Amino acid sequence: MNIMALLGLFAGAGLAETPAPRWMVQPPLLAPGPPASFDDVAVKDPSIVFHDGCWHLFYTACGKRGYALGYVSSSKLEALGDAPRHALVQLAGTSDRYAAAPQVFFFVPHDTWYLVYQTRDADYQPVYATTRTIDNPESWTLPRPLVLKKDDGKWIDFWMICDDSTAYLFYTRDHRDVYVMTTGLDAFPDGFANPRKVFGPVHEAVHVYKAVGLDEYHMLYEMRDGDGTRRFGLAKAQEPLGPWRTVDDAFATGNRLAYPPSVERWTEEVSHGELLRIGCDQRLEYNPAERRFLIQGLALGEHAGDYVKLPWKLGIVTLNAAPETP
Repeated sequence: MNIMALLGLFAGAGLAETPAPRWMVQPPLLAPGPPASFDDVAVKDPSIVFHDGCWHLFYTACGKRGYALGYVSSSKLEALGDAPRHALVQLAGTSDRYAAAPQVFFFVPHDTWYLVYQTRDADYQPVYATTRTIDNPESWTLPRPLVLKKDDGKWIDFWMICDDSTAYLFYTRDHRDVYVMTTGLDAFPDGFANPRKVFGPVHEAVHVYKAVGLDEYHMLYEMRDGDGTRRFGLAKAQEPLGPWRTVDDAFATGNRLAYPPSVERWTEEVSHGELLRIGCDQRLEYNPAERRFLIQGLALGEHAGDYVKLPWKLGIVTLNAAPETP
C-alpha cells in the first residue's frame, strides 16, 4: 500500500463520527386514568424523588374538566401506575382552578418539602406550597405567590435549584428565553429579584441539576419542532448563572430512542421530564454517568389536534443502556 493510501486511511479514521447517544425506552409508568377521573386525558410534567423507601411522583393531571396536580407513590417505580392517585385540589389556582408543571424538593434549612408550580393567576404566576409529610397528600398548605409577576411576557415552567448560599429560580419567557432570579438561602422563599436572561432560544421546560463528580451544572431544555413534536437539548455551565454553553441541541429525541423487543412503542418523542436525582434536597444532584429521564411521550400519530387533548403518558428512558437480549 502506498503512502497516499495510508494517509487516506488515517484521515478517514480521524473523521469517524462519535455514535449519537441512544435512550433505551422502558414501558410506561403512568397512563391517563379511567373515564371521568381527574387525569383521564393526559399525565404530564413529572417531578419525582425517592424518600423514606418510596418514590413520590407529582405531575400535571389533564382531565376533561381541566388541569390539576396529581400525586402517586410506591416503593417500586414500576408499580406507580397501580398506586392510588390523589388530586391535590387544595393547590388549585383561584381564577380557573388551573395548576400545572410541579417541581418537588426538600429544603434542608427549613426541614420542609416545597412544591413549586404555576397557576393562571396573574398570568401564570409562580406559586409554592409546603408540607412536612410528603406522603400525606392532604397536608400541603394552600399556595402562596413565589414572585409577584409584573412583566408582560409569558412566564412558564418554574424550576428551583440552590447552592451553598443562593437559591436560583429559572423560568422560560415567551417560549424563547431562559431567565433566572436569585435570593439568599436565609431569605428563601422570599426575596427573588433581578431577573436576567441566561440562555436561549428554547421552547419551555428548563430543568437544571448539579452534576456530581463533574463540578458543573447541566441544563435540560425542551425544543419544539415545526410539526409540533418535542425533543430535549443539553447545556452546561460552571455556575447556575452561567455562562451556559450548548452541548447537544438534540440530546434526547425521538430518533435516538431504542426499544427492547419486549417493550411496545409507546412514544416517538421526548417531552417535559425530570432526571432521576441522587437525593431529594434543594441541591438537585444527579449522576451524569447513570442518566435516567422520566419523560412524557406520545406514540406515532398521536400528536395531532388540540394540545390540551393529547394523551401523554409518563415513562423512563435510560441513556446508552444495553439492548435487551431477545
